[in-house]
Amino acid sequence: MIGTKKLSEIRAEILKSLGEDPIARLDRIIAKSKRKGERTDLTEGLKLFLERAHKEKRRKPKASAKK
Repeated sequence: MIGTKKLSEIRAEILKSLGEDPIARLDRIIAKSKRKGERTDLTEGLKLFLERAHKEKRRKPKASAKK
């Protein structure tokens, strides 16, 4: 059970556990698995999760009173 952790905390833990250059490490794992004919859905999803930068939500402009 993950609990009340934020995605940023989970991302930081994953990056820490994979060491330096986690994307390259995941690429090697994916390539090795594909050569063996194994499924790579989970590792590819993890790679996409780590590649995505946190984008702040843009606030909608406040409605102005029409005169």
